[in-house]
This record gives sequence, structure tokens and C-alpha cells, in this order.
Amino acid sequence: MKLPIYATALESIVSTIRSSDPRLETGGALFGPSDGSKVLHAAGPGPRAEHGPRSFRRDLTFTQHEAERLYRADRSHWIGEWHTHVDVPPTPSDLDLHTYAKHMADRDLGFDRFLALIIAISESQPILAAWALERHGNELILTQAGTQLLDLT
Repeated sequence: MKLPIYATALESIVSTIRSSDPRLETGGALFGPSDGSKVLHAAGPGPRAEHGPRSFRRDLTFTQHEAERLYRADRSHWIGEWHTHVDVPPTPSDLDLHTYAKHMADRDLGFDRFLALIIAISESQPILAAWALERHGNELILTQAGTQLLDLT
């Protein structure tokens, strides 16, 4: 499974990473069609985000404003999240998986698919890995949707 990510979304992610402390995780939300078939937009963390060496919590108020703005602009929906990992590979941690499963379990959010982009920034060449968590009956299945090198220069 491949996941199309628009260039403007990647540029937003790269810009946020460049302006962040490389010793701390950063991230934001992903937006696109409600079926999660592609990533059209990536929001940054927001001014009140919490950054740690092994965790990241986005600014929820900022993200809600971005979601409203992007829905008005082109009917984009919140379809997932992106964040960096420091000194570990671009695979979901137990905390990441718990968070994604919590989003999938929230009936008000209505997710059948939740996308996650994780960027390992400690590598000589940063690596972006795309993941999709999908509902299949009563099970949640995590699939890697691709990887690519990310140029931060």
C-alpha cells in the first residue's frame, strides 16, 4: 500500500522540523479526504505544544483551528498525525500505538483508518515512514504504507 503525500504537506513537515530542537520530538496533524486515501495538508505543533525527548503532545486548540480552516478551504478532514522520533527508528512506539487505538475507539471521531507519519531525525539521512491503522471487523491492523528519505536541507 502506498500513501500519496502532497508536496505542500511534506514542505510543512520539513519546515517545522528545521525550526525545532533536534533533541526533542515535534509533530502535528494530517488532513485530507475523510477516507484517509492521501495527505493533502500537515499542520505544525502549535504554540502550546509539549515537546520531550521521547514524547510529543500537540496544541489541541491550534489543531482544532487548523481543522476548521482546512475544512472550509477544501473539505479536508483530520486523518492522522505526524511526529519525529529522536534516536529511535520511525516505527510506532507503544505510546504511539495506544494513542492511535484510542482515536480509533472514539466513536465521535469516526475513524476507520488513522494515518501516522513518523520521521526518524537522528539518522544521517532522516527517514519518513508512513503507517495506516485500519479497522477490519473487530480488529485493528497496522500496515506500513511506505518509507522515503527526507531532505531537511
